[in-house]
Amino acid sequence: MKTLPNYCRSFRQEAHQVWRDMSEAEGFDLPRNEETTTEDLLLNLARKHKGRGLDIKAYTKPQEGKTGADWAFWFTNGSWKGIGARIQAKRLFNENGNPRYKSLYHRSDSQQKASELAGSPTPNQCETLLNYRDPLDPHNKMVPLYVFYNSDGLKLHSALSSHTQLSWWNLCGFPFFSPDWGISAASALAIKKADWGRDNKPGQFPMIPWHCLVCGCCWGDRPADSSLPSLVGHGLRQLYSYSIGDDDRDLSAFAELDFSFEPTKNTPKWVGLLREGSDTEGRLDEEMDRLNLKGIAIIEETEARDE
Repeated sequence: MKTLPNYCRSFRQEAHQVWRDMSEAEGFDLPRNEETTTEDLLLNLARKHKGRGLDIKAYTKPQEGKTGADWAFWFTNGSWKGIGARIQAKRLFNENGNPRYKSLYHRSDSQQKASELAGSPTPNQCETLLNYRDPLDPHNKMVPLYVFYNSDGLKLHSALSSHTQLSWWNLCGFPFFSPDWGISAASALAIKKADWGRDNKPGQFPMIPWHCLVCGCCWGDRPADSSLPSLVGHGLRQLYSYSIGDDDRDLSAFAELDFSFEPTKNTPKWVGLLREGSDTEGRLDEEMDRLNLKGIAIIEETEARDE
C-alpha cells in the first residue's frame, strides 16, 4: 500500500523557515525578494523528500529574459492527474512597525501598453491574475492564488482580525503558532473584495497559513481521495469559499468563477516540456513568454514510500 508523505508537516516546516529567514533579513537590513524565497522553498522541499514520496522539478527563465509576472505550480500524482495554480508571490515589508505588502495594487508597464493598444482601462495585477486564461486553451485555467512571505513583523492581532468565522488553528492537533504564518495564502477573489488590495494591508483580506492547502484537518473535513492534487484542490476550494464568507450575500461571485478545483488530466504544455529536461529550454522560454510566467514548478507525488 502506498504511504504518502506528511505534506502537512513539510509545508509547516517550510513556513517556519521562511519566517526565520525573512525576520533575520529584516533585522540585518538585507534584501530578501520573492523569487529567492520561492526558489529556496522548492529546493528545501525537493531536498527533504528526495526518494521519499515527492519529486519536484522547477525552471526559471534566464535573468536577461525575465519578463513574466507569475509563477505556475502543477500539483500532480503518478497518474499524471493534477491541478494548477497561477501564483503571485508578495513579501512583507515592515516599515517603522507598519507591515505592508508593497505593490499589491500594481499596474505593470506591459499591462498599461496592452491597455493602450486595446483602448481599455489599465487592469491592476489582481484583475490580470483573476481573469487570465491561456489564449490557446481558454478552458484550461489555473486557480489564481496569492502567496505571501512573512516575517515576525506581521502583526497577528490586526492581520487576523477578519478570521473570526474560522477556527482551523484548533483542528489540526497543534496550537496556533506565529511561524505557521511564514507563508500565507489568499485567493485572488479576496484581494478583489478588498478594493483590489489598494491599501496593501494584511488585515484587509482573509488569508490562511499555506499548509492549510494540503491539511484537510484545517477545514474540519477531508477529500475522499487523499492524493496530493485532490488535497490541494480541496484546500483551494475551501480557501475560495472562505473568501466569500458565510454571511456574504454575493454567492454568485463563487458560482461564476471560470476555473475548476477538480484535478484534471488536461495538462498544460509547459508541464510536458519541463518533464522532458534540458533539451527543451528554448521551447520552455517561448511558452513562458507566451503565458507571461517567470517561473514554473511541478510538485509530483511519486510511488516511493515515506518513512
